[in-house]
Amino acid sequence: METITLEKRELLGKKSQNLLAQGFIPAVVYNAKGDSTNLQINASAGKKLVRVATSTTIIEVKIGEKTIKALVKDVDLNPVTEEIRHIAFFEIDESKEMVFSIPFEIIGISPAVKNNLGILVKVLSDIDVRCKLADLVPSISVDISGLDHPGQIIGVHDIKLPEGMELINKDLEQATIVTITEIQKEEEVVVTPVEGAPVEGAVAAEAPVEEAKTK
Repeated sequence: METITLEKRELLGKKSQNLLAQGFIPAVVYNAKGDSTNLQINASAGKKLVRVATSTTIIEVKIGEKTIKALVKDVDLNPVTEEIRHIAFFEIDESKEMVFSIPFEIIGISPAVKNNLGILVKVLSDIDVRCKLADLVPSISVDISGLDHPGQIIGVHDIKLPEGMELINKDLEQATIVTITEIQKEEEVVVTPVEGAPVEGAVAAEAPVEEAKTK
């Protein structure tokens, strides 16, 4: 489990931009009740966290004498320099169910892909579920070893969710996670010459010159 330390932040609003020059990144921790606390994190630690954290990475956050568990919910980047401008954390209540976005992990080898019969296309990368922290898993496995010809799919309805997890959007039960598509073959283009047009590479015959008649 990743562990970070957050400090109380005094600079708010536009003034918080000055923190970046001081080696800190503005941050906030909020919870399901709507409470929020303005904080700051060491820039080096913040950059490292953003590199490794996923939507299911549980982080142990130390704030003074208090320690909580949280998720990284949002990272604001400068669109030009990609510098981290702000990090938002969501505090986890271990006694209650929460909504998590769980990524799919592709496992196995598709015979169709191995034998160059088709291409694997990933249609859905993750899915939203409701569960308690104790039932949270980092990913949901999707075994593609049974996909041996183009046209086959694996849908959400084919996946058994881990114990304690519930699908949020029931409409996604029929959604496709992965599919095998046919390999598109390049068609050979045949050019038919127009009648009367010169053929490339051919030398035109010299037209005969009619001798002038002398009287």
